[in-house]
Amino acid sequence: MTIDARTVLPIAERLAVSIASEIVRTKAPGVITAKGDRDMATEVEYAVEQAVRELLSRETPEIGFLGEEEGVSHLGDGLMWALDPVDGTINFLHDIPPCGASLGLIDKDTSTLGVIDLPFLNLRYAAAEGAGAVVNGSETRVSDARELQTAIVAIGDYAVGRTPTSATGCPETGASVPG
Repeated sequence: MTIDARTVLPIAERLAVSIASEIVRTKAPGVITAKGDRDMATEVEYAVEQAVRELLSRETPEIGFLGEEEGVSHLGDGLMWALDPVDGTINFLHDIPPCGASLGLIDKDTSTLGVIDLPFLNLRYAAAEGAGAVVNGSETRVSDARELQTAIVAIGDYAVGRTPTSATGCPETGASVPG
């Protein structure tokens, strides 16, 4: 089954991600569950995932669902919603604003839609194949930078793995990252 992502973008934006945003803004993290080395989930993440899963299963029953915390709840016919209920758990736990829900739609092996809502920054990014990208409803575009030295490139994560060197080093190679 293939779908025009533009037809489900309003569902992703207004319903599913708005619900996630409301829960993240109004509830304390609650119980913290360790998932692995420096990887955890909060009670809020499970609540967000459950609420979004229920809503999307009612609104788009033909589309499968994959949540970061509880995995696949049902398979669709080549279509799958993918949710990170709180992208930036560490930030959320420490009251650092850049965190929020990330919802995507995957058509077989291709991402066709994405919505990222950062509730503490009042920012919502949305894009769908064939519809362009918007920030808070206003059209956005990529940078005009054509050379690396005129671009801003940011990759962020804290050190992970069995032997992370530091938050500014590469866990796999130990190489330093200029900072």
